[in-house]
Amino acid sequence: MKIMILHEDTRIMAAVTLRDEHAPRYGSMALHTGEEPQAIMANREALSDRTLPLSQWACAAQTHSAQACLVHDEDKGRGARSAQDAIPCDALYTRERQMLIGVFTADCVPLLLHDPSSGIIAAIHAGWPGTVKQITRHTLLRLIDEEGLDPRSTQVWIGPCIHQPSFQIRNDVIEQIRALPFDVSPYLQMQEDGSALADNVGLNVHMLQELGITKEHISICEMDTCTEKKDCFSYRRDHTAGRHFSFLYRK
Repeated sequence: MKIMILHEDTRIMAAVTLRDEHAPRYGSMALHTGEEPQAIMANREALSDRTLPLSQWACAAQTHSAQACLVHDEDKGRGARSAQDAIPCDALYTRERQMLIGVFTADCVPLLLHDPSSGIIAAIHAGWPGTVKQITRHTLLRLIDEEGLDPRSTQVWIGPCIHQPSFQIRNDVIEQIRALPFDVSPYLQMQEDGSALADNVGLNVHMLQELGITKEHISICEMDTCTEKKDCFSYRRDHTAGRHFSFLYRK
């Protein structure tokens, strides 16, 4: 099981699993995509040996929504061994210690947040449908208003995802992005055929900065899932089901 640590200190660990030619199903971590459950569970068990037991995980049942859910100690274990009891949302957040939360992606943008002042950690799944629904903005507003998150001290790690040179979109998606309530022109590189190369990372970073998270506190992994075939799953490239797992937990 290959993982890339995005950040680790005495308080938290934030990381992402990578594609691994030597692991079952190449290290895929998702139970909801129709892959062999035994292979996925072998990968999850391998990750749990290096992090926290599966009984202390909480996983989302992702639907490209703008829904964020606060998870508590009693939610530990949900979605860890079965997709049937996963939490229906596309963002999870908690203050609990020794509780691992995360999101599954192949091209979509995974955002991991930690505010040391409030103790909040969060994991957000932002594909383009979630981006146009402003999941990052809505989640962050909720954390600020309801949980006391301080944007000035919040750190964000963005894991491997599809980057602008690889993310070609057509008019229907272009128009949905243009409907966002800010100038999106810096994030759309128009092409001669009427398509565009979209910067989904940039759109989500804009939402973070708009609500007060500083550029210096946002770390972006430059791995493009569409071009990094050895280490990354890409639905756009392969049309297969493999998924990364971007996760974090408080120690």
